This record gives sequence, C-alpha cells and structure tokens, in this order.
Amino acid sequence: MKRKHPLRRIVVGTAATVSGVVLLLALKQPGSGGGQTVAQNQPGQAPPVAATAPPGGGGAGAGAGAGAGAGDARTVTGDVAQTQYGPVQVSLTVSGGKITSAQAVKTPNSGPQSEQIAKDAVPRLNQQAVTAAKVDTVSGATYTSEGYAKSLQSALDKAGAR
Repeated sequence: MKRKHPLRRIVVGTAATVSGVVLLLALKQPGSGGGQTVAQNQPGQAPPVAATAPPGGGGAGAGAGAGAGAGDARTVTGDVAQTQYGPVQVSLTVSGGKITSAQAVKTPNSGPQSEQIAKDAVPRLNQQAVTAAKVDTVSGATYTSEGYAKSLQSALDKAGAR
C-alpha cells in the first residue's frame, strides 16, 4: 500500500489558500467615479453654491468670517473630498459664527454596501458637525467619516471659522 506524501497536501492547501485570497482581494473595486447626491434638488435646479452672501449683506464673500452680523446666516459648501469609495461633500449653514445645520451633498456610492454605510453614517456625522467641536469617526464608515471631516474643514475655512 502506497502512502501519500503529507508535504504534497501542504503545498496544494497553501496554493489553494493563496489563490482564494488573491481572488477575494481582486473582487474589491473601490470607487466607480461619481457620487450620490443627497440634497433634495429638483431636476433643473442649480446645485448649492460654494459660498453665498449673507442676506442683506453687501458683498460679503467666503472670507467674511464671523465678523458679519450675528443674525446673518449663510450657506457654505466645502470642497469635494475623494475617498476610496467615492466623493464626499458637505454643505453647512453658519449663523453668528456657529454651525446651525450641516448636510452631506455628495456621499460615496460605489455599490450597494457603500450606499448603505453612507445612509447610516451621514445623519450621525451631520448631527456631530452641529453639536460637537470635533467630528468623530463612525464605526464601519471610516473612509466616509474622514472624507466628511475634510470637506467640513474646507467649508469652515471658506466660512472663516476655525
């Protein structure tokens, strides 16, 4: 009776494992390009502008800072932050030097899973942007959280806040 060599089994098992890992890594296709628009824009309606002048303010631009009137509210949109799974862009409303609202204009949409992650994480990030001094990373949405923080910082820079 001939006995099979255990070394052959080890080599075949290792080769199969390596092949499986390579195939799994090849299936991950990050970022398909565009982003999912979250804002409720109607067809034909212009997207949010990068920085708008405060109501009743004469020529106050993105660099006006918190020195504009305390009752003046203005909307500022941050730069698009590219993540591994797609772009993230934040729009916020600043009034009296404080963030009164924040909304993700673009979120990653490289597939159903990234869309679901963004759907779960964005409301938490929006709330944190208004209530907290720092936006924490949402568990399971690291790339979206980091992109959100970059775009939020860009919007704050445009608004003149620090």
